[in-house]
Amino acid sequence: MRTEVLINNLDASVQQIGTYQVDCGQDMRWLLMVKKSGTDGTPRAYIEESSNNVDWVALENNSINDKLQYFPLDDVITHIRDSYFMGKSFRIRVEPNNNTTGTIYAELIVKTKSN
Repeated sequence: MRTEVLINNLDASVQQIGTYQVDCGQDMRWLLMVKKSGTDGTPRAYIEESSNNVDWVALENNSINDKLQYFPLDDVITHIRDSYFMGKSFRIRVEPNNNTTGTIYAELIVKTKSN
C-alpha cells in the first residue's frame, strides 16, 4: 500500500488538478481523501480516468441518486472509494464552484496485489 499526495494545500478558489500514473500491470484498488480548509463555498471534485493523458472521462458519483459526474466537497473531509477504474491515468480535478477562499488537500491511497 502506498500514499500519494495529489494536491498539497493549494488555493481552493481556482481549478486544481492532481494526477497519478497507474502501473497497468497491477490490479489496483484506491481510496481518495479530500480535505478542505477555510472555504466559503462547496468546491466540486471530479475523479477522472484516461487511456492517453489527453482525453479524460469523469467517473460517476454513484452515492447520489442523480449519478452526478462530480463529488460535492460539502464536508471538511470527503472519502471517495474506487469504482471500476480502468484507465492508465487517474486524476482529481477540483473546481471552485463559486468558492473564493481556502485550500484543498487530496491524498490517494493505492493498494495493489504486489504491495
